[in-house]
Amino acid sequence: MGHQILADRRTGCLSAILTIPALEYLGLIEDIYKSKGGIKGQRAPLKTKTGIRIRERMVRDIAAGAVLPPIVLGAILPIETFNKAKDVETDGEIRQILGCLDNNQLSIIDGMQRTTALLEASELGDLKENLVRIEIWFATNINSLIYRMLILNTGQVPWDIKRQLETIYDPILARIKADVSNVDVLVIDDSKRRTEAGQYQASKLIEFFLAFSSRKTNIDIKERVAEDFVRMDAAEATANDNFIDSFVDVVKLLASLDTVFFRARAAETVDGRFKSGKDIFTSTPAGLGFVTAAAVFIFGAPGYSLANNVSQARASELQHKCQALIEYLGELSEEDLFNYLELVSLNERVGRSSGKVGEFERDFFFKSFTAFFSNAPSLPNMEVCWAAY
Repeated sequence: MGHQILADRRTGCLSAILTIPALEYLGLIEDIYKSKGGIKGQRAPLKTKTGIRIRERMVRDIAAGAVLPPIVLGAILPIETFNKAKDVETDGEIRQILGCLDNNQLSIIDGMQRTTALLEASELGDLKENLVRIEIWFATNINSLIYRMLILNTGQVPWDIKRQLETIYDPILARIKADVSNVDVLVIDDSKRRTEAGQYQASKLIEFFLAFSSRKTNIDIKERVAEDFVRMDAAEATANDNFIDSFVDVVKLLASLDTVFFRARAAETVDGRFKSGKDIFTSTPAGLGFVTAAAVFIFGAPGYSLANNVSQARASELQHKCQALIEYLGELSEEDLFNYLELVSLNERVGRSSGKVGEFERDFFFKSFTAFFSNAPSLPNMEVCWAAY
């Protein structure tokens, strides 16, 4: 193996260190920086005076020739390119690999603020003499990269798991688009309401992924201690080599069930938010409840670390249960399917909530779909699920 590359035997990733001109680095990441919300005026503002002063000082220091700590990039490579990368021996070969990547393959894992400072410094003066050291993690699948990122960034303060994971969501969405034929991923800025089964906002799919990885429906983490535990749960989940495959399979089940539910047309007799089958998974809490209940079914409750063979067996069991029920529901008439969904009962139970409605609904649907997975395929109707809360 060439001296330029270190192999991470735990995840199968490759690590490379490269020193390049600052302007070359900025050219390399320009598109992905913009796509991650880093455009000036749109990035998250620094809220403290201390933070603002530190940023301004960093910009001035860069303009004066300061060397920054390495910026960490993640790159998803085709297997052929990955195998060639193992034997790379020169900086030029690494640069050649990076130059062939598109936006879906490259991401900034750690260093968005340093990148922003570099961009601002480039506007203040000439950075022709400035060099930047970057570390690149090469992987063949997104799972290894997420796991590597979670472990590497442990202990950073502040540590925002949602923002960190969102930096590499594009490959996850690309995987869903490629592997799940009955899912239509709506672009993030598209606010239109869905008109067909299987249509989900990209941002909602990322929420589903975060809920699946942490096995918790409440992913809007506010407290630092809670974040630490969610990060640990997510790290344990992504340590499982089949984790991303399991998530994609669960999204397929969600879309298939959504397609069946969609046939149950609205009825004038139903009073409430859920008037037809399509309204169930139009609700984000329902989707979060479904994927979280599936994750707990497969991997166990948060804190458990089931053996891979056990998780695979449980994933297969979940597939068989759901597919059998989906086939049964697919043969029902629209009227019988509507009656099966028991939407009157669902509206009555959801309508009773008080206090934090969003939190109540996430918990309600988590328990509902936990019951769904436990009782499928012999569910007499959905009342069994709605009554589980």
